[in-house]
Amino acid sequence: MTTRFGLDELAEMLHTPVAAVRAAVDDLAARGELTAESFVYGDKNWRIAPSDTKRIQSWIEEQVRRGQLSLDKPTRRVVRKVRVTSED
Repeated sequence: MTTRFGLDELAEMLHTPVAAVRAAVDDLAARGELTAESFVYGDKNWRIAPSDTKRIQSWIEEQVRRGQLSLDKPTRRVVRKVRVTSED
C-alpha cells in the first residue's frame, strides 16, 4: 500500500501554511496535473501521493516567485486575562 499524506502533514514537511498547500493541490487537480494516486475524499480532505509532493512544492515556489502567494507565518495572538478584585 502506498503511503499518502494529508494536507497538514504535507504543509509541515514543506514548512508552508496549509492554505498554500490546499491552493496548490486544488489548482493542480483542476488542471489535471496530479497523478491518480492523489485523491480527494470526504468534502475537502486530500490524500497526496509522494510522487506529487515535488510538483506541489514547485507550484508553491513558482507562485511565491511571481508574487501571487505570500508565505507569511501567522502571528501568535496573546490574550491576557486581567482579574479585578473589588475590596468591599
